[in-house]
Amino acid sequence: MLDKVSNKPLQPPASLIQLMRKLIERVQTGERQLGDGITHVLLGEYSSEAFFQQEQATVFRKYPVILGHLSELAEPGSYMQHDALGLPIVLTRDLEGDLHAFLNVCRHRGTRLVHADGPCKGKTLVCPYHGWTYELDGRLRHIPLLEEGFPGIDCAKQSLVELPSAVRAGLIWVLPTAEADMDIDAYLGPMAAELEYLIPPGFTLFKRFESTRKANWKLVVDAFLEAYHVRVLHRNTVYPFFKDAWAVSEVYGPHYSSLVGRRRLDEAFDLPPVQWDLREFGSYTQFVFPNSVFVHHPDYSSVLTLFPQGVDSVRWVHLMLIPEEQNTVARQAHWQETLNLIEKGVFQAEDLFVAESAQSAIHSGANDTMTLGRLEYLIQNFHDELHAAIDRG
Repeated sequence: MLDKVSNKPLQPPASLIQLMRKLIERVQTGERQLGDGITHVLLGEYSSEAFFQQEQATVFRKYPVILGHLSELAEPGSYMQHDALGLPIVLTRDLEGDLHAFLNVCRHRGTRLVHADGPCKGKTLVCPYHGWTYELDGRLRHIPLLEEGFPGIDCAKQSLVELPSAVRAGLIWVLPTAEADMDIDAYLGPMAAELEYLIPPGFTLFKRFESTRKANWKLVVDAFLEAYHVRVLHRNTVYPFFKDAWAVSEVYGPHYSSLVGRRRLDEAFDLPPVQWDLREFGSYTQFVFPNSVFVHHPDYSSVLTLFPQGVDSVRWVHLMLIPEEQNTVARQAHWQETLNLIEKGVFQAEDLFVAESAQSAIHSGANDTMTLGRLEYLIQNFHDELHAAIDRG
């Protein structure tokens, strides 16, 4: 893996090497990483409207979330809307190349400025109601009939409402609360270096895939916090590439970094760490609280974000990121086939299918709780962190 600027090999963070070493040692000794015991999650966490409203008011307003990849706004003078948070947001790349996130709301009568889906090009944002016009850096540029209609108005105080934003690993992180403080490096901690390595500067968006499924968003997160299900649920798709439930994890505050052993892991046993092929011997996955999952495949990465639309509805967003130099006409068929396998064959038909299946049975009366075994310890950690965040909120 090369640094796009220096063209030199990127050095993996020590934490990724340590995860690989930890996995190899456990496979060799036959001792899986386990939690302390069986635990339970109340079904109300997936079905209670009151609990859902608490989540919306706290974790989905007070923590950074991923709204896109920088390659979607590759050029100055581009912008796109984002509505999945239940908040009208517009991301812009101003004419100087700087990134911004604003509430997609005109300061005059509150009309939405951008309605189009996907990236757009333009030098300004124009309100379709009365024509108030804004620069892509948020400044109010023009009010029709200014002197007659708005004598004495201070245009400098009518800029768009900006949200804290930052770019790390090429991803656009936004804190969806105006005038809040966001230190993205402090928030991500060691995860920042891992993501910068696994999603290097040379990665670009191949395809954004979105869908809405009938499941609580946490049921989808739960599915990506354990490898116990891989042999059964994914037996006809990706399981042939993996060992059975061999995974290790590290906890970084509310975030988790995990490594699932691939079939080729045995090749690393007699090699020094400098010769380990990190993406071929295992699949690194990360979870960044509250709603982002990263799955790093041998030659590309999937960035998954879960946006609740209701207590039993989730907006699924999958950004498939590939090496920019391989985003060629000759490789399009390969990448499309790869997307079809992972998105339609694995994520939609298997992971999201079982989330919907569990949601549909929540009110059946068969269970009072979700039961978690010792291989599913990260799921309990996630729910504990969620409760702590709501309590702080």
